[in-house]
Amino acid sequence: MSVKLQLFLDQMAVEVTTGQFPDGAVYARFQPPARRDVSHMRIRAAAMNSMDDFMLLAQLVQAVRHHYLISTSVLELAYLPYARQDRHMTSGDSFALKVFGQLLNTLGFDRVRVLDPHSEVSAAVVNNMHITSQQQCMEHSSRLTALLSQPQLLLMAPDAGALKKIHAVAAHFGVTEYGIMSKQRDVLSGKLTGFEVLKGDVSGRDVLIVDDLCDGGGTFIGAAAVLHAAGARQVNLYVTHGVFSQGTAHLLNQGIANIYTTTSYATADLAEKRVELIDIEKIYAC
Repeated sequence: MSVKLQLFLDQMAVEVTTGQFPDGAVYARFQPPARRDVSHMRIRAAAMNSMDDFMLLAQLVQAVRHHYLISTSVLELAYLPYARQDRHMTSGDSFALKVFGQLLNTLGFDRVRVLDPHSEVSAAVVNNMHITSQQQCMEHSSRLTALLSQPQLLLMAPDAGALKKIHAVAAHFGVTEYGIMSKQRDVLSGKLTGFEVLKGDVSGRDVLIVDDLCDGGGTFIGAAAVLHAAGARQVNLYVTHGVFSQGTAHLLNQGIANIYTTTSYATADLAEKRVELIDIEKIYAC
């Protein structure tokens, strides 16, 4: 289990307990407050990544609705799992995002607030989705906003798929220029090759790569190597969702100077001088 669940009933924080039975089945329960007239339920879920995590969320929702007559419900789903598989990519595989969306929709939330989903398809498969954009997340870091104000900085999209988002980030922060990179990925093996700078002169400049997600980090390590070879002075990385399955040192030791991410997935213990965590509490408070 990795999901962190927080429950608010009429804006009051309520204790949630989760665990696992000997047979492997998970359970979730909450401590009902003394009041009887609760009508609003808000649940914040961070780091959801498995069906056990979904079961914990579903059980919590069912438990609250069994105890109270809830009239409005909001889910703050910081990281949207399965969004990377947003279509049938190869013969015989599944459209995992659609499967997850159908399950999530059965919980009947009036609003699902997601931070920077990987795919635009997400809004089509998850009912009542409200998106907090990449740039809205980034503006909660004073270090990032200071970096973005430096004239020598060049924003960089790691691939063509991030072009629309990097354009929105540039417009939001008043940045007039951004670069674009390309890469090739084998769909079956995941192997990355062919890193290349398509647009942007990085020589002597600081670079900020902006993307939605970092898992193993191969994209950003490969990009950093090419950017440094092209003369970049420093390569920094912002990702909304830091999975970091190989750790942050894996990136910091291979060309990335500083990492910025939210706590949508990354845990507080990752914070250090070169790794800044933007608390989702600040983002959702807006």
